[in-house]
Amino acid sequence: MTVLQTLYLVLVLGIWSKPRKLHRSKGTVRCASLRWCSDSNLENHLNTEVWNSFLILSCLSVFWTTVSAHAVANLQEIDRVLTKMETDQIFNKSDASLYVPDENTYLMECSNELMYCYLLELYVIAYEEKASENSLQVIHTNKGTYKELTEDRKSSNHHVCPECENHQVNSTVFLKRMKTFIKTLQSIPD
Repeated sequence: MTVLQTLYLVLVLGIWSKPRKLHRSKGTVRCASLRWCSDSNLENHLNTEVWNSFLILSCLSVFWTTVSAHAVANLQEIDRVLTKMETDQIFNKSDASLYVPDENTYLMECSNELMYCYLLELYVIAYEEKASENSLQVIHTNKGTYKELTEDRKSSNHHVCPECENHQVNSTVFLKRMKTFIKTLQSIPD
């Protein structure tokens, strides 16, 4: 359970609030406008602060929970798929020419776009050579993640990355370049 969910349950269950008094004091106009004020304004100062803190933390959590595209787990999963496809001789059997990004492309600025390019081509070869359903699913899921990230970047117009379809190579060279690219991403500190 996340910290915010725990905090929410604590607040909803009323652990932070004082026990109710038998008599109700007359509330001020300000206190009447706040739903969580049931006693006088001075007695509920802590309660109001807690709710305000909860509201602020909830809003900030939207920014804290962004997904890192190059999460170690994602890269390891893609690397496992590559290794399985290599073990199954998929790259050796294929005579396809695949597009790869230029090796001299800006790695830090365009890493999401580069990974998306690699995943597009990897999906093509996996589909054509009838890779396992699990491999196709992993590639498709990660491809969707990177597609969203590249579209967000294009809409914000921060940096224009070069097109993927610049260089055609055979499938074994593609495999080597993609593995090298993944190792490079894994070595970059978050």
